[in-house]
Amino acid sequence: MSTPHEMTRTRTLQPGVEEWSCPQCGRRLLLRRPPAFEKIVIEPGDEWAVHTGSTGSLELSMGEARPSAAGVLPARERSWLAAHGIEWEPGDTP
Repeated sequence: MSTPHEMTRTRTLQPGVEEWSCPQCGRRLLLRRPPAFEKIVIEPGDEWAVHTGSTGSLELSMGEARPSAAGVLPARERSWLAAHGIEWEPGDTP
């Protein structure tokens, strides 16, 4: 894993929507603040780097990914996948 990269807010596009960038690798994101949180990656940059940053009440950090046990996906996650057009059959591995 590489050294953590610190992202900075580069501009506010509209109230609650911000562009963030990483000066080390060129990663760029659009973030919509909660309660309608959304993250859109514009430029991936170094996808292996841990990216962090904060301002006011918004803090960016790498989340922990955990595979589900033995391919069993809870109903809530299956519903989310279905709502986004992703089919998931029992026994599929994550």
